[in-house]
Amino acid sequence: MAERYPAVLEHVTFSYEGADRPVLDDVSLRINRGEVTAILGSTGAGKTTVAYALGGVIPNYIRGELKGEVIVEGLNTKDHSLHEIAQHVGLVMDDPEAHIVSFTVWEDAAFGPCNLGLPVEEVYDRVNFALGATRLDGMRMRNPYKLSGGEKQSLAVAGVLSMRPSVLVLDEPISMLDPLGRERVRSVLKDLNEKYGMTFIFSDYDAERVVGIADRLVIVDEGRIVLDGECHEVLQQTEVLEEAGVHLPESTQLAARLRQDGFWKGDLPATIEEATSFLASELSVGQYVRAKGEETHDRVREAVVSIHNLHHEYAGGVQALRGVDIDIYAKEYVALIGQNGSGKTTLAKHISGLLKPTNRGARISVAGLDITQAGMREVATKVGYIFQIPEHQLFCSTVSEELRFGLKNLGISEDESEARVAEVSRELGLHGIEGELLMSLNRGKRFRVVLASVVAMDPEVVIVDEPTTGQDWRDSLYVCGFLERLRRAGKTIIMITHEMNLVATFATRIIVMYQGRVLLDGSPRAVFSKPDILRQTWVQPPAMTRLSSALSEYGMPSDLLTVPEVYDALMRLHRRAG
Repeated sequence: MAERYPAVLEHVTFSYEGADRPVLDDVSLRINRGEVTAILGSTGAGKTTVAYALGGVIPNYIRGELKGEVIVEGLNTKDHSLHEIAQHVGLVMDDPEAHIVSFTVWEDAAFGPCNLGLPVEEVYDRVNFALGATRLDGMRMRNPYKLSGGEKQSLAVAGVLSMRPSVLVLDEPISMLDPLGRERVRSVLKDLNEKYGMTFIFSDYDAERVVGIADRLVIVDEGRIVLDGECHEVLQQTEVLEEAGVHLPESTQLAARLRQDGFWKGDLPATIEEATSFLASELSVGQYVRAKGEETHDRVREAVVSIHNLHHEYAGGVQALRGVDIDIYAKEYVALIGQNGSGKTTLAKHISGLLKPTNRGARISVAGLDITQAGMREVATKVGYIFQIPEHQLFCSTVSEELRFGLKNLGISEDESEARVAEVSRELGLHGIEGELLMSLNRGKRFRVVLASVVAMDPEVVIVDEPTTGQDWRDSLYVCGFLERLRRAGKTIIMITHEMNLVATFATRIIVMYQGRVLLDGSPRAVFSKPDILRQTWVQPPAMTRLSSALSEYGMPSDLLTVPEVYDALMRLHRRAG
């Protein structure tokens, strides 16, 4: 068994200490050697628990009741220490900061091999390989805490790779990465798998991320395996996948809708290329007329955020912003996009007063307040900022205390505070957990608590750095929909994200950052219609934009953004052809 199956779960049931029900319920799974397996499911389905069990964190570190057997490379995790298990199985957790142990990137990657007592030459070889594979070679002497979120996640992968495990378990390894980082990690995993036969197991909620790299999909729902099979085969079970909270590839979503109308025949596609090939064979060259009312824009109002000549240089000479000039208007839903290190978060921190310009001529105002001169108490009444890592923004022990913390500091009356907290708790699904400890919540719930505590202070501008933090696709749509309701009520929303599907669905405007400057600025249709410029930032237009562009010769407009838009366009073309 050990030779063929490097990782085995036999009838595993696990309950976290104090929990009233198991998070895994009689799970049995055998991972083949050299296989790339993706474990997919919604938040709370049990994906992370499977990862922790395979990595030996359960039961060696996290307390709870474990029934059944977890065996990795012949070692029963109940009988062996984490030190022993770590030499065979590398675990990359979803929080990259949990991996940081040193003050330089190089030392951090060397930490594991050094603790194995390896010769110096071997340590150097392993670290050089790991940093090269994750493209962190040029950051060897950087402080890990100064890296962007995506760079930290790459470092977490490097630290585990330097241990040279035969099995690598990754809990949502690309959720915080920009498109370049995602492609880099995917490329690294494929290369290690093909060259060295390394076995990979990683979790996610988004099937589109794993297509092209995963050999096998395992779908978990409420602690049980509901589907298990080859990637293309599993994607045919759309109803089961949607019920489990898995985000389907947009090409699969589109084809499933078309199949209901008899337009799509045969298996559902997994990729844009497959969908394009089929649709091209079904369509004839024709003329498309955009339906009235498809393109709507709010009238421009006064500038709520005004930035002029903004520069920022970090210690060590890193130029993060290079003369940014931006006006953001009332009731806009702005998406700040670009690769990690492009200046997105630095810009957001200037708007929220967390950073000050490093040049004298910079001007930043929000709703008439000079942010460069104002104190944080004043800024908090104008701008609310939600960090990418929610733990950095928690101050209290319980949900209730956290929700009231900011309001208390602003001197809001108790009655008014109660009314605000009750409303935002209801909107964000926090009602009923007010007495719970923050650290007992999963990351998605902690993110919602931070968002609620900020929105309760009623700022005019709400900045959210990656609204998908700790959320599955359904939760991400819910959070972005909540922000859309705030926008309609008069707030201005600024969203930093790498999820182009969310940008296409919600944003009214896109600002693309590149090397500290604004590269593109316009409506989603205008920005996504410039793929050659976007390529500099490793940003790809949404899948449906790429599909519609590929079918433009058949009469499709090349600037469609979402599955419903492409579906409607295809139905119009189909009816016209018929």
